[in-house]
Amino acid sequence: VVFWTLLCVFPQWRKDIPAKLPPARSPRSAKRIPNIIWQTNYTRKVSAQIYLCFLFNRFLAPTYEYNLYDDDDCDKFVEKNYPGEIWGAFKRLRVGAARADLWRILVLLKHGGIYIDIDANLTDDPDNFISDDADQVFITMKDDAVTNYFIASAPGNPILIELCERIVRNINNRASTSVYSLTGPAVLEAIVKERGVACLNYKSACVQGQFTSKKGQYIDKLNGAWTTAQAIQPIVADE
Repeated sequence: VVFWTLLCVFPQWRKDIPAKLPPARSPRSAKRIPNIIWQTNYTRKVSAQIYLCFLFNRFLAPTYEYNLYDDDDCDKFVEKNYPGEIWGAFKRLRVGAARADLWRILVLLKHGGIYIDIDANLTDDPDNFISDDADQVFITMKDDAVTNYFIASAPGNPILIELCERIVRNINNRASTSVYSLTGPAVLEAIVKERGVACLNYKSACVQGQFTSKKGQYIDKLNGAWTTAQAIQPIVADE
C-alpha cells in the first residue's frame, strides 16, 4: 500500500541520493566487518519509493558510512582495482543485475562492509546482529535458499574470493542464460552450503520490497528488471 501510494501520488518526484555520507555517530566498537554500507543503482536520481528505503536504512544504521555507486562508478572501480581477467569479465556483462552481482563481491573483497540491494531495507541496526568478530553474514529466505541482496563481509574473505572466481568462470564459459545462476544467488548458495556456513533468517537482518516495487525501482529505465533484461538481450557480450 505504501509504495503504490508513493508511486501514484508522486509519480514524477525524484531525489538524488548522495554518493557518500559519513556515519551519523561513531561506532560502538571496532569490528572485523567495517561499518560501511554499499549500494549500486543505474542512477542516483531515484523515485520516492527508493528514497524512502534509503532514509529508512540510514535511520537504522546510524554508525555506518554510506556509499552509492552508479554504473560509471562501478566501471571505474573494477577497472582500477581488478584489472585483467576480472575486469575483462565484468565489462562483458550487459544486464545491470549481473553487473551488480559481481561488483558487490569485488567491493566487499576490497573494503569490507555491508552490501544491500537498492530496493532492500534493514530490519534492525546491523550492530545488533553482526558481532565484532564475525567474518561474514549471509541470509536465507523462507525456503532456506541463500540470497545475495544482503551480504556482510570482512575484506579479503576467502568465501568471496571463491565466489568471485566462480562467477568469472561462469561469465567466461557463458555457463547459464539466467542471471540467477550465472552471477546471482545460486552461485553464492552453492558455496555457502558446500562449506556449511551458518546463515541468518532474512527477517533478522534485511527484507526486500517492503517500501518498493519493480515499477518504482526502474521507473526511468524501461526493461531494467533482470528477468526482462535477460529476455531481450544476452547477459554476456562477445569478447
